[in-house]
Amino acid sequence: MTTNTHTLAPSPKADPMPGWMRVVPGLALGWAVVYGLVRVWFATGHAPTWKLPSDLLIPDWPSVAACLISAAAVLALQARARSRVLIGLTWGLAAGWVAVCAMALLDFVGGVLPGLGIPFDFPGLLSRLGGLTGAALLAGTALARQRQLNPDCPACIGRKAPPTTTPRWAVAAAWVAVFGCTARLLAQAVVGWDQTPYADNPSMLVFEFGFVCAGTALPLLLVYRPGKVFPRWMLLLPGAGLGAGITAYFGVGLVQMIVAALRGQAAYGGTSLPDSFFWVAVPAYLIWGVGLAVATYGYYLRTRKPCKTCGR
Repeated sequence: MTTNTHTLAPSPKADPMPGWMRVVPGLALGWAVVYGLVRVWFATGHAPTWKLPSDLLIPDWPSVAACLISAAAVLALQARARSRVLIGLTWGLAAGWVAVCAMALLDFVGGVLPGLGIPFDFPGLLSRLGGLTGAALLAGTALARQRQLNPDCPACIGRKAPPTTTPRWAVAAAWVAVFGCTARLLAQAVVGWDQTPYADNPSMLVFEFGFVCAGTALPLLLVYRPGKVFPRWMLLLPGAGLGAGITAYFGVGLVQMIVAALRGQAAYGGTSLPDSFFWVAVPAYLIWGVGLAVATYGYYLRTRKPCKTCGR
């Protein structure tokens, strides 16, 4: 009696690492060098005349230092790819670049609704887009290294299957966003609806309509059933963009107010509005932005497609 034993050789396994994970660190390093040279050019007296107070929320030489720190973080992470401290630092640098480019929110509003009277500074917009590009590349670098820490599936960090229902924390965040928007509107009602820095024209009506929708309808659509009738991108893109933009702009604004208060200065000089208005409005904006960002993340988790590598 003859027994044939067949030994099946394991099939060659394709490298599950997505291509972008290999190239994004190099792109981030290249960005730090190129954008750093631009910042040096500005710092040595060659900056354009900005229509807004500046292009970034930090001076020119500190922005050069930020580029050097970003380059050093990428190089260090290349050498020690599994260092959780360096991964966290790189995430922090990405968030920092979003914060210093926070006036991009004004670029968006002023570009979409030019009749509001918000100065639209095209060179400033390009500079801020350069900073935000770096933020995206640094975040991509951190994410790539973070995914490589998981042995199961580098393509998705061994994630779990998408939740079948909206997480409770996402629902709570949506209502927090609605609360923030409502508090901002109530602050305006107290000081008077005529006390706004924007022009009174059709653009203002469009702005007010979009303002209310972004603070009430959008957060709730992200977490409740009616939002399922919209294509995914119609809620995900504005939710992520506005959530990050509002959080960054008014988060920096709140820090500036606190610093001014410690120095015994007014929150915002050159305006007829009382300081009490800003101490309500700015934190309300920040609460709105954070709530919207968290609700959007919950929407992303619930609607994301399965991983192409492991199927989760």
